Amino acid sequence: MEASAAPPPSGLRALRQRIFGRWKRKPGLLPWLFWLPSAALIALIRALPPSAGYAIGSVFGRIAWLLPRRRRAGREHLSCAMPDLTPSERDLLLRRSCSELGRSGVDLVLAARRFGRRIGDRIHWAPGARELLASLRGAAVVAVLPHLGSVDVAGGVIAAAGLRPAFPMRLPSNYYTARWLERSREGNDVMVIPRKGAVRRLLAQLASGGCAVLATDQSAHHAPVFVHWFGRLAATERAAAALAVRTGAPVLVLWCTRAAEPMYWNFDCELARPAMAPAKATDEEVIALTESMHRIMERAILRHPEQYLWIHDRYRVRPEGEVEHE
Repeated sequence: MEASAAPPPSGLRALRQRIFGRWKRKPGLLPWLFWLPSAALIALIRALPPSAGYAIGSVFGRIAWLLPRRRRAGREHLSCAMPDLTPSERDLLLRRSCSELGRSGVDLVLAARRFGRRIGDRIHWAPGARELLASLRGAAVVAVLPHLGSVDVAGGVIAAAGLRPAFPMRLPSNYYTARWLERSREGNDVMVIPRKGAVRRLLAQLASGGCAVLATDQSAHHAPVFVHWFGRLAATERAAAALAVRTGAPVLVLWCTRAAEPMYWNFDCELARPAMAPAKATDEEVIALTESMHRIMERAILRHPEQYLWIHDRYRVRPEGEVEHE
């Protein structure tokens, strides 16, 4: 199933891209000046008690609620996932979700710096989760995680468990922000892989007995597969399922939510597919496996909906023949 083409950027967005395009991922005075407020905020959060840092993160996270496009996307997302809620109940949940988004940023700032490989000491383990990770140590694993709770702490947990995770990501355009983000995640022993050429690098990671970590719960634009996400077709990256089918690696779905006490987290995981013989990654195989991963993630998200990233426009890219919404 093909995706309809996305319209080119226009208005202020296009102007911003032209102005900053020259400095994209390059050092210089202008990107450094734009990095300074973030650097100051990071230093402040590190200097304060964790509870105060989370309070600041919550305030900044609420900014997402004030953005009409994000608020509209979140409402649509939640109406598909939790149709029994009233609009006011969904708005309340969406505001809480935005606050939690800010707290996840605080996790990124503090967790690796404070705990590093001792992150397991701050984890409340779901029954069987620690044992499942131990059973996969030293094996090639495709790990899939939703944007639920603390993605960065989840990466640190599987790194501490010996799974050697590598995470492809699209780095921010600001050179100094990108460098800080790379160092922070590598502080959790998570290898950061640039998006360009990621499949080749992930195949090498799996061949060496490492873990390829991917998120499949966000809208995909390049050659996606369309699978059901909370009952509605959504454009989805095929890479996770394709890598697993091609290599025969098991597929582990994992998530890490914040606990009630600051700087503690709840970790859980589930095997979506055991190790199997390598096979050709046909569309049918990829779609079936991705659907299976999605069902596991949906169940986890509905247990902790206030910590999920609802403001992502999950249904933006539509199948060919449908009209893409603005």
